[in-house]
Amino acid sequence: MLNLEIPEKYILSSDRSDWPELLSDWQSLISQPSSVWLLTKFGELFFCHQDEEIGMLKVSAFRYQTVAKDKIDFKERLIESGKMSEWFLAPLVDRLEVAGKCLQSNQCYSFIKPLGLGGTLTVENVMMVPIREHFCLCGEVFRQIQDVPDGAEVVLKFK
Repeated sequence: MLNLEIPEKYILSSDRSDWPELLSDWQSLISQPSSVWLLTKFGELFFCHQDEEIGMLKVSAFRYQTVAKDKIDFKERLIESGKMSEWFLAPLVDRLEVAGKCLQSNQCYSFIKPLGLGGTLTVENVMMVPIREHFCLCGEVFRQIQDVPDGAEVVLKFK
């Protein structure tokens, strides 16, 4: 029998009481009632919807998508070539740890230049930040760019 467990090495605890606040900027993407299921080391979130579908909030790319019909389907998809890399950025996590960039409690990795703004999947483009800061800063950027056409030039303002 295949081991369909998600490697602990690539996830963080999603047991937080402040999710409603952290996700307030993202509600336009998360349209259906759902609950937080998994938090990756890159601060990407997987949700379980009421209909059991699994959705993924790609915070660094400013988008949301359904990735599996249920938890079993999700775990089976992890066997597919590239899913650990695509969903959990596993090779980059491994390179960061080899480079000595290990997370402290309540931190996640975050891209200096987010993927949704043309950032790259490189060790040099990654910083370690408090989880709260990751969601709030990326949410602020998302709120400012969500209605901007692709390719448009933007000026971001932070409060």
